[in-house]
Amino acid sequence: MNIAFISYWSCPLTRLGVLSSGGMNVYVLNLANNLGTLGHTVDIYTHSHHENDEKILQIHKNVRIIHFSVHTIDHYQGVESFANKMLDFMGKNSLQYDLLHSHYFYSSLVGQIIKKSLHIPLFTTFHALGITKELYGGISDKLRIQSEKNIVNFSDGIISSVELEKKELVDKYKADAQKIFVVAPGVNHHVFKKIDRKKARMKIGITSDEKIILFVGRIDPIKGISILINAVSKLSKKFTDFKDNFKVLLIGGDIESRTFWRNPEVIKIQTLIERLDLACCIKFIGNRPHNVLPYYYSASDIVIMPSRYESFGLVVLEAMASGTAVIASKVGGLSYLIKDKVSGRFFRSGDVENLGEVIWELLNDDKQRDNLGKKAIIESQKYCWDLQAEKIIGFYKKYL
Repeated sequence: MNIAFISYWSCPLTRLGVLSSGGMNVYVLNLANNLGTLGHTVDIYTHSHHENDEKILQIHKNVRIIHFSVHTIDHYQGVESFANKMLDFMGKNSLQYDLLHSHYFYSSLVGQIIKKSLHIPLFTTFHALGITKELYGGISDKLRIQSEKNIVNFSDGIISSVELEKKELVDKYKADAQKIFVVAPGVNHHVFKKIDRKKARMKIGITSDEKIILFVGRIDPIKGISILINAVSKLSKKFTDFKDNFKVLLIGGDIESRTFWRNPEVIKIQTLIERLDLACCIKFIGNRPHNVLPYYYSASDIVIMPSRYESFGLVVLEAMASGTAVIASKVGGLSYLIKDKVSGRFFRSGDVENLGEVIWELLNDDKQRDNLGKKAIIESQKYCWDLQAEKIIGFYKKYL
């Protein structure tokens, strides 16, 4: 099968946690590579993330990334230009595809133009919905929501990560349930696996015996980092020796860039850290390569995902595969990943006191952390990328 992926919003090779790069990039790259391993060919059409990018990059024997530059601040205007470049490239190279699979709503807007022109089936994975951003993040974007409603009607098939997203599409977007297929993202167990803690700490340069609390993700209000900081603050005030025995590492963002430190959310978090006198213990350490993240997961005592909403939560799945105890807010896709007190721990979303209680309990219970990590590894085996790719191929074939 010949497949065209559209990733208009972000190139899957962009460093994780920088700008718009996050779980979707991991999803697109891993799904494409696993489809390639199954013998299908995949071309990923995406934005150039550097001016000197090679236009065509072979990343797998059956997978290419094809970069286009689109010079516009308005992404809606950029959609038509991107689609025209795709059509021109496909025409000049005599390329024919069995289907289009778009990732994120901007990509589906591109896909609509391609579908109308070439009459190719269009499949969509939203990764996040405008309505959930509005409900949980307070970000209202009426144009986006209307665009998503049009995409729902226009797409031949929709792939959702969890049943909750399918329900939201049916209830709030009036989607036809028959054309929605639920397939969770996967995790690469060759990369994310348990590593001896001492070896992991040596690898990343941690020489102390302090308890390590880890956050990984984009620096975005919906990720709830301030909830984590406030919970840590309350613990440090309640237990006088707490500050001397822990560190919080925040992985995400390009800390070498001036733009990063001008980001409103970064300014807000830095101000909060300084006001609460926690600069000694909470550090932005920037983004880390994907193949280095397993060392950080394994070196940490707890991985925390305090998000106000997550469509799925790949970071949690990676941490589980690495055998690390996870604390997450029980929202969105996260509620499907963890079995509370079995393979991880939940706290009440937005509840600083409750998060602090769970953190303190786990930091002081080595046996519980170890048991959660062991069960998490077992639970993560349900989400191997090769299995998920086969399910998605089945969905493609059903609708073709």
